[in-house]
Amino acid sequence: MHSAHRLSRFRALFSALLAVVCLTLVFPSVARAQGAWESVGVIDGVTVWKKEVPGTNLLAFKGEVVADVTMDKLLGVFLDKDERKNWVDRYGDSREVERPGPLSEIYWIKFNLPVGISNRDYVLRADANANPATGVFTANIKSIVHPRVPESSCCVRAEARGTYYRFEALKGVNKVKLTVEVQTDPKGMLPGWVVNMIQKSWPSKTLNGLVKRANSGAITPRAEYAGWHSRP
Repeated sequence: MHSAHRLSRFRALFSALLAVVCLTLVFPSVARAQGAWESVGVIDGVTVWKKEVPGTNLLAFKGEVVADVTMDKLLGVFLDKDERKNWVDRYGDSREVERPGPLSEIYWIKFNLPVGISNRDYVLRADANANPATGVFTANIKSIVHPRVPESSCCVRAEARGTYYRFEALKGVNKVKLTVEVQTDPKGMLPGWVVNMIQKSWPSKTLNGLVKRANSGAITPRAEYAGWHSRP
């Protein structure tokens, strides 16, 4: 019973920690994990892979799905910092630190975790690229150290080692091919095998969460991406 209870709390913790990484908007080049991807299977409609990362016992994960959603709606969620509270699991708080460019952001984000487990926070740098000619939007996220956001007693400062998003507006149909790769470390006293076990579901939760919110009818689509599915 005690073991099952601990595992349940680990699951709750990691669903929150991993939601972080997906939540940000866009981001500088991330060090992508090297090596070959190994199939994990299909989780809630999302094809998932894993990869070993040299120098750590934590794995990188990748997810991919083709979803019934338009790019303007998807990015209406992904690029709106005020939308985070509506789809990011265990969202606690966030604030913008700097806005280096139209598709770049430095921000702080906090995640509220179950009683007895320390809350986590991140300082993230996000940079994206939008290519209307190909209908592809890519984004990279990673943790940074910023003098205006020192570590606080509120949380354990976690590390997003690298997250990569690729959204492709499929031509002639209202569908988007979504891909995400993630490599993150929640820090603290969580065993690596527990982190890996729970993290494998992060790509499916992240991508499905984005699509569900985008199709909710409660968001404002980004008009500049509306024509991407009908590009020449």
